[in-house]
Amino acid sequence: MDAISLICPQCGGPLPRQALWRTVTCLYCTADVTRSEDVVQASRFRAAYQRSVALAAPTIRCGHRDYRTLAQLGAGAHAKIMLADRVGALTERVVLKIAHDGVPADYLIRERDVLNQLQAGTAPGAAYFSQRLPQAVALGSTADAHRVLVLRHPTGFWGSLADVKRHYPQGIDARHVVWMWRRVLEVLAYAHADHWAHGNLAPEHLLVQPNDHGILIIGWARARRCRPSAADRGAWQARDLMQLAWSMRAMLSNTHDEPAIPPSTPRPLAALLTQASTDAAWCIAQGAEGLNALLGHAARESFGPARFIHFSPTPSL
Repeated sequence: MDAISLICPQCGGPLPRQALWRTVTCLYCTADVTRSEDVVQASRFRAAYQRSVALAAPTIRCGHRDYRTLAQLGAGAHAKIMLADRVGALTERVVLKIAHDGVPADYLIRERDVLNQLQAGTAPGAAYFSQRLPQAVALGSTADAHRVLVLRHPTGFWGSLADVKRHYPQGIDARHVVWMWRRVLEVLAYAHADHWAHGNLAPEHLLVQPNDHGILIIGWARARRCRPSAADRGAWQARDLMQLAWSMRAMLSNTHDEPAIPPSTPRPLAALLTQASTDAAWCIAQGAEGLNALLGHAARESFGPARFIHFSPTPSL
């Protein structure tokens, strides 16, 4: 049998025979030595990890945690929207809303509070619909004193309907407007039952999930908790329904100032869009649930039995 001489790679001193099968400490230079190239000391791993974090993309500290920004998703009138990862052994993909200069200090505080109250709702269907509403994670401030709201990142969502509209300036297929409209009405029926009104259902506040035909309502900072009186609730909730109808008209139309319903739109759907976008009293009487039922009837009259039709947010996909 050939003799094996074990020496320390750092100082050249002899090593004990146990170095053949486990990590040993050199008696001459105190280096820890192992024959395996796959073994990494925990302390060295932690040091390398900290160096990698320090060299990574800029981080924002919020709620006692650091978030590494990945890309800008967009910007609204009040905040810049960033995609980010929580820094740590267990990462989490999140969305950061970073308030612009001059935005009132309580703007994102109010949005956080509204989202928390929506998540704590007790209306029928709360367990289901709370998962289809934005979820706040933390609230804090950047080093330069910009308020930051951290939101869970909704998987599978592509962008807003305003983004879709930019890719389809001539309007989208009316069959897609049906499922978009219905997804929002389903969530509105839940929120309205819990006495909430969104107040700004523009295409910018409707995120689309192309593969599963989902819509997520965002932008709840100006939502209103309605008083129990029927008049107050009805007026604000009718405003939601009318705004939503105008947004659906915008998705169909090739005009911008006052979206016209194209002549190619089937008559039952066109009639429902017209009434829902112009008749507040009628919207109060129907409510989100009633309007959703009427939309189901209009869709069957217009297109026949329901069936899934693939939706691409851009013409090239």
